[in-house]
Amino acid sequence: MLDSTDTKVRYLLELGTDKISHSGSTLIKHLVGVHDILVANGAPRYVCDAGLFHSIYGTPAFTHQSTDDRNAVRDLIGTAAERLVYEFSVLERPRTHYIGELADGQLREDLTMLNGANQMEMNRRPAKEMELEEAYEGMWNYNSGRRA
Repeated sequence: MLDSTDTKVRYLLELGTDKISHSGSTLIKHLVGVHDILVANGAPRYVCDAGLFHSIYGTPAFTHQSTDDRNAVRDLIGTAAERLVYEFSVLERPRTHYIGELADGQLREDLTMLNGANQMEMNRRPAKEMELEEAYEGMWNYNSGRRA
C-alpha cells in the first residue's frame, strides 16, 4: 500500500537522513527538495516518490547507502518508483549521457525528469568556494615532474 508523503519522510528520518551531509545541506532536505521540484513541475506521483528516495541506495558520486532493503522501499513507494530509485542509483556520470542511451523510452523520460530535479535542487545552494591549493591539488607540476 502506498502511504502518505509524511509516512515516507518519517521512514527516511528513521534511516538517519537528517544526519547525513549532502550538497551543502542534509540528505533529507535534498530528498524533500527534489520531491518538491517534481511536484511543482507536475511529474507523475511515482516519479515524485522516486525523487523523495532517489539517492538512499547511494550513487557512484554519493556513496552513502541509507538502506539496501529494496523490498521495504518498494512496499512504501511502489514498484515503478522503486525501479527509478534503483536505476538512478546505478547511473554513472555524466548521467544525461547514459540516460540518453536507454532503449526504454518511459524509463529515459522518467530518469530525465528525476535527474533534472536533482540538479536543480543542488544548484539552489551555492557551492563552497575552494581555496587555490584545493583547486589545484593533485594536478601535475610540469616544472618538478611530480604531482603538486
